[in-house]
Amino acid sequence: METALVRELSNLIIRRRIKDDRLGLVSVTGVKLAPDLSHAVFTVSPFGTESENKRTWAALADNSNFFQSTLGRNLRLRQTPRITFEQDDSIREGDRILDLIEKNSATESDIE
Repeated sequence: METALVRELSNLIIRRRIKDDRLGLVSVTGVKLAPDLSHAVFTVSPFGTESENKRTWAALADNSNFFQSTLGRNLRLRQTPRITFEQDDSIREGDRILDLIEKNSATESDIE
């Protein structure tokens, strides 16, 4: 069920089903689903500047009802969970670590 929810939300965002220019580039990285299916917390990793990410978060929050109803309809759910979003910094942190490794490797090759 979780995989279907993540896939469907990702498709809605990729296909720009909402007409909100504030929505920037994001990756839906997971979902935490309540046992009774009443609530779903989607983890999302935004890619952009700080101001772009703020606009993206506002667009996600403002359109959560649309996402909820569309997910319920597309997945034919009897009860559609209430949707909220949580930031996932793992991709950004991974990029930061890779940059540090690359800088360290470049420094070591300069020493040799």
